[in-house]
Amino acid sequence: MRKQLLALFTLLLISTTFSQAQRQRVTYLDLINRSSTPQIFIDNIILPTADGNAELGIIFRFNNDFLPYKKITPSAKLNAPEGAGFYSIVRLNNEVFKGRAERNRRTTNVNVVSRDMWVDTLYTETFEQTESAKLYASGSLSVQLDPGMYHYVLQLSLIENTNDRNSNFRNVQVPDWQAKATGEIYTIKNKPNISAETPLPLTNLGDNILFGNDFYALMRIPNYDATADYSAQIYKMRTSRRDTSRGELIDELVISDSDLITGKHPKLKKGTEPSLVFEDSDLGYTYAFVKIPHSNYQNAAYTIELKKSGSDKAIAKKFFRSYWQDMPASLYNLDIAINHLKYILEDDQLKQIKSGSDAEKEQKFREFWEKRDPSKNTVYNELMAEYYRRIDYAFKEFGNRGNLAGHESDQGKVYINFGPPDAKDRQFPKDGEVIEIWKYGNKRFVFEASTGFGDFVLIGTE
Repeated sequence: MRKQLLALFTLLLISTTFSQAQRQRVTYLDLINRSSTPQIFIDNIILPTADGNAELGIIFRFNNDFLPYKKITPSAKLNAPEGAGFYSIVRLNNEVFKGRAERNRRTTNVNVVSRDMWVDTLYTETFEQTESAKLYASGSLSVQLDPGMYHYVLQLSLIENTNDRNSNFRNVQVPDWQAKATGEIYTIKNKPNISAETPLPLTNLGDNILFGNDFYALMRIPNYDATADYSAQIYKMRTSRRDTSRGELIDELVISDSDLITGKHPKLKKGTEPSLVFEDSDLGYTYAFVKIPHSNYQNAAYTIELKKSGSDKAIAKKFFRSYWQDMPASLYNLDIAINHLKYILEDDQLKQIKSGSDAEKEQKFREFWEKRDPSKNTVYNELMAEYYRRIDYAFKEFGNRGNLAGHESDQGKVYINFGPPDAKDRQFPKDGEVIEIWKYGNKRFVFEASTGFGDFVLIGTE
């Protein structure tokens, strides 16, 4: 399985959270498989340098469940910390070439501009930590470049595997900053004091921002006009089957003088967490540092657009999507999420929600759960998350050879509606099939094994 994950590297160069699955014909099994696929996040950022050229930074994060780990043996020649039980070695190489790569091939006259490498040895104490998606390795690579067109390729090597895997070639246009009419937007986890000693940690999840977490947008304002007003506008993107355009304006954040930074420019700081630091600068650029209240936004896709007063044209733009790390699989696809309401809705109620356009169905789906949200002051709906988590659990736990869809089984349906039982009791009659009894307070569900392959049917309630 780990070797198969390594082969996926070329497909995972730019991170995704499967939010685009809504536009495809998918099954619930497809979503289950996709939701359990380990992820890596790799992105590039371009920063102006003190001499007016550019720094190309490659930032990356590899979740533990993507990485192969080995058990530490007495013969292993490692400087492992006390208590470590497993280790992994990760190496990432970057080659940058002058010119454009066409169709993932190098230019005819290959001109290598830079080679750089990052390597790290990772340790965990337990096997469970090696399978975690919340523990990760991260870092960065960087190179200074003159204005022009370039392309780069990454090589990933995991542990002792000698077969490096190459990513697709990525084209990058390094701008002439004096001629560039638009700015750039970088996403920052939090905002400490602005100084050369204090790093600003990048979100480092590609285009993703952790669902429910606020963050900061660092925006370069091109041709800054001190007499003008500026604002950051947040638009929700339409992501239906036929429409991925900009949707409604959901937030407008006015940029005040206290949000502005002048006389400095950001530089990539290498370390275990990719970060930016500000250095004194004579470049004359102005940056705005604005808090984005993402904890108030729904789990969806958005754009940040920097606007100057009197114009509707964006002078800087950044796409991002909410990233719910352990989101239940059903919620990756609106139609499947609605269909799974069948366990708690009557047929006519379900039919009403399923009618209309994609936008209308989404609105009715959100309204259904908003009415049942136990904490209406947050965008995270605990009841909805628990309901779909139960469906995922039932699918995996109660499936069998005759019916892989465990959520459709009798035990699955009871689990979805009532959750884990307070107690379970198995009985093995001399004559007859195995009996399993689930107890919820003074209520009991009695199941009988039907084929001997773990498939139980409901035969009574007490």
